[in-house]
Parts: sequence; structure tokens; C-alpha cells
Amino acid sequence: MTLFPRFRQQLLLPAALFALTAFPASAQSDPDRAISGSGKFPPGWNVRPDRGSADQVNFTATGDVFHFAMGPAGTFYRADWTKNGDQKFSARLTQTKAPSHPISYGLMFGGSDLGGPNQTYSYFLVRNQGEFFIANKEGNARPTTIVEWTPNGAIVKQGTDGRQTNTLGIQVQGDNVIFMVNGKEVTRLPRSKVHTDGMYGFRIGHNLDVDVDQVSR
Repeated sequence: MTLFPRFRQQLLLPAALFALTAFPASAQSDPDRAISGSGKFPPGWNVRPDRGSADQVNFTATGDVFHFAMGPAGTFYRADWTKNGDQKFSARLTQTKAPSHPISYGLMFGGSDLGGPNQTYSYFLVRNQGEFFIANKEGNARPTTIVEWTPNGAIVKQGTDGRQTNTLGIQVQGDNVIFMVNGKEVTRLPRSKVHTDGMYGFRIGHNLDVDVDQVSR
């Protein structure tokens, strides 16, 4: 009987360590911020926020530049931005202010039912440490990681001023999906691994300020 509490303590320790590493303290203490002037988007655009509502996001356009000021993270799309078969999509994304901890942003593609219960899409993201990430999202389930966070020399890291600028690109060519950063291939995947046909747009993390321009579609 005296061994049971000690054995139980040994079992709980790894679980506690996992919780600390899986959910860093900095992320836990960074609630979605309040954004002024939110909820009014450029014509045709919609957002599916991870939490809350569109009123917690400020998305504006000045000429050919999109400006995103985020409360909760969100997926941005419009019905007339749709691609099927072989395709290309790229944009330059600039993180304009340093986040409190690594937070990602990038391109969304292969989207369907983005305003409904059976949402489906894939996304290609970068973050300030010079890493990229690819995942699939289906319905309300947690995203499925396709490529774990991976450093790559093609990705420009965050500067001392908090800014980070990279051009992300996706090219579907036959059975291959090629992922580019600043004109350099960082990885390629079989088309069967990700969603490619459907709506495309942007995926921006919570509490970020991001500008997007030089969109090629």
C-alpha cells in the first residue's frame, strides 16, 4: 500500500511535463486582444474565426495591400477565389509587430464549406523563428499535421524591429504540390496528402498584425 502513492506520482510527472511543453506558459497567458473598428471587411471577404466572432477582427484593404489586425485567429476566404486542378497561388506576407510568443500566419487553400459545419482546407504557414508548417483541417476536429514545424534557410526570420517579410507560394503540378518561400522550394508533397481544389485565401494567427500584398493567383 505504501508504494501506490509513490507510483502514482511517477505516472503523473511525465503527464505534467507534457502539458508544460505542449502548451507554453506564454501562449496560455496571451488571451485574444480587443480590436477597435472590427467586423467590417473589404467587399466579398469572409472570415471563420477560431473563437468568438468576426467583430473581433479588423481586416481592411488599401489599394492592393490587405491589413489584418487579429483578436482570435481566423481563416479568410471569398467565394470567387476558387481553384481546381493545376494551379498557383502566392503572396507576400509581413508581420508588422513582434508577437508575445511564436504565432503563425500564411496561405489557406483547398477550402470548402468554410462557413458551414463541414469545413475543409489545408494551410501553409510560417512563424517568426524561420520555420514552416503544413496541416489539414476537417470539420471541428483538431488540425492534422502534414509537415511539423521545420526550419528552413529560405525563410527570413523576424528582425529586431519585430517585422518579418516572406513570400509564400503554392503550386499544384500534376500529382505534386510544391511549397515555396521567397522563390525557393521548401518541400513538396503528393497531391493526395493535402486539399487542393476549392477556395483559397489566408490564415492569420491570433493577436497578429499582418500586411499582405503582391498577391498572384
